[in-house]
Amino acid sequence: MNALDILFNTNRFNLSKVGEHFINPCCFGEDLASWLRQKLASESVESSQPYQEDWGWELPVRHGHGAYYLCMSGNAHESKANKDDGEWRIIIVKRRSIWQRLTGSGEIATDDALVRMVERILSNEPTIRDVRREQC
Repeated sequence: MNALDILFNTNRFNLSKVGEHFINPCCFGEDLASWLRQKLASESVESSQPYQEDWGWELPVRHGHGAYYLCMSGNAHESKANKDDGEWRIIIVKRRSIWQRLTGSGEIATDDALVRMVERILSNEPTIRDVRREQC
């Protein structure tokens, strides 16, 4: 296992307005990536500029001796009351060297400090609810 998934629900981030710069109409997550980048910076976590993928957004970060990709995308609940209400997924992938991949070392741990930090940041935000890990 080299990735952990965190899911949560919120209407805080855009899930209804497709940007002109979106690669695909489902490329939501730009505002989540920017918000999370600011929150992580306040925790002294280094990050690069988030960028778009064909499924959502990716935020490269460094924490301690580890390098990670935070991959995020969302799906609307199709609520008539709030079109931005939906479920979000952040996949935290730990980057590993070729040697680590060959030897099976350096995998992300269930108690990884960055994972716990992201969970805490999400859980402390009043507009975010039902923060949980996906059980694989």
